[in-house]
Order: sequence, then structure tokens, then C-alpha cells
Amino acid sequence: MASRKNLKKDISYVIGDLFTECLIYKELVPGTDKVAADDLMMELLKIDNEFTQRINHTEPGNAKVYYRTLYKDFNKSIGNVIEKLEKLKK
Repeated sequence: MASRKNLKKDISYVIGDLFTECLIYKELVPGTDKVAADDLMMELLKIDNEFTQRINHTEPGNAKVYYRTLYKDFNKSIGNVIEKLEKLKK
């Protein structure tokens, strides 16, 4: 298992990249729905806060199962954000 510090950094990097991409679409791509882009950026911030808190407060018990679930939930959340980001382009 990676350290908590590295896991938090990895999550922040992914969130930061997606946040930057939303900001670029909002400001530079004509025809982009600015309200939807703002909503998506807020969703990214909420995801970042949620998963940082989950890492900080690990449930006692089986850590492997906890972190597998955390990875699965994070990937699902990011997948949903990427789908919404693709819809901003249209």
C-alpha cells in the first residue's frame, strides 16, 4: 500500500488536471456551457475534499479492503466527471 501522503498527492494531481481542463474549456473554447463548467469544477472540489477526508480517517479493521473500495469509488467518480467533461465540448 502506498503511503497516505502519496495517495493524497495523486488524488490532488488528478483533480487538478481535470479542474484545469474544465477552466480551459470554460474560458477558451467557444460554445461551452459556462454554468455546467462551473458546476463540474465545484463537483471536482467536493470529490477532492471527500476522498482526502476518507484517507485521513481510515476505518479500523481491514485496511486493504478499505483502500480497494476507496480506489474503486475514486475511479467511478472520476469516470463520471470525465463523461460530463466530454459533454461540455459539444
